[in-house]
Amino acid sequence: MKLFGKDVTTQKVMDRVKERLSARGLLPPSEAVGLDPSVEAPVDAFSFVVEAMAEHVDSTRGLPIETHRDGVAGRAVVLAKQAFRSIGQLFINEALARQVAFNGQVLDGYSQLSAEVVRLREKVAELERARLPPAPPEPRPRPRAPKKPVTKKPPSRKKA
Repeated sequence: MKLFGKDVTTQKVMDRVKERLSARGLLPPSEAVGLDPSVEAPVDAFSFVVEAMAEHVDSTRGLPIETHRDGVAGRAVVLAKQAFRSIGQLFINEALARQVAFNGQVLDGYSQLSAEVVRLREKVAELERARLPPAPPEPRPRPRAPKKPVTKKPPSRKKA
């Protein structure tokens, strides 16, 4: 069943997903080519978060200037935003200097904690492998004894 018509195929969707994963660092380019679509790519969550945090650690660096307006009005708005940013950048840098230092320290701390978590997980897995005895054979089911028939006592009669 095709929901999007003839222009969207499974292969196009998979190629687009692989491209986006590669752009985010979740799928190395060497693995992107010839990847079996039934197998998920391994993702190291800690390194992904560290890279994402590192990209935004400097809060004095502005995001790209954009506008939703088209034409001359849109270009005028973008120019005004650029002028405002260039004038105010000195004040922005001064106001956010401590935040930039703090962000860097948080990133370093998170990186160290992530490395420690990975090391501890490997150590726990190693200890669990060493501790587990071989699995015992499954016990055979015991035959059940036949059930005894239930006999009812005749009701007792009271003497009147």
